[in-house]
Amino acid sequence: MGRPVGILEGLARTELEELIGSIAAAYRPGSVDRLSARDPAWRQALDRAEVEVGSLYEALREADVALARWRRAMAALSALWLRVREVTANPDGDEARRLGEVA
Repeated sequence: MGRPVGILEGLARTELEELIGSIAAAYRPGSVDRLSARDPAWRQALDRAEVEVGSLYEALREADVALARWRRAMAALSALWLRVREVTANPDGDEARRLGEVA
């Protein structure tokens, strides 16, 4: 089994699959060659657009990694701040001393 798909990659993949399905439903063999011969600028634009989509897809995969790191960092920050509740509940306890040491 492969790696898990992130949120952004999943959204992008769904959109890409929908586009491919739409193209496949209307595609006739040889159409790309005929249009490329009639309009070379169209083919160049298509190639550029496909490269851009590929590049952005990779950027979204990287953003998913950053989002996962963000969530872990937020969980760690939240856990640290939860210690404040312990100090509030027991202001004279050992926890207050340790929190002072961390600050």
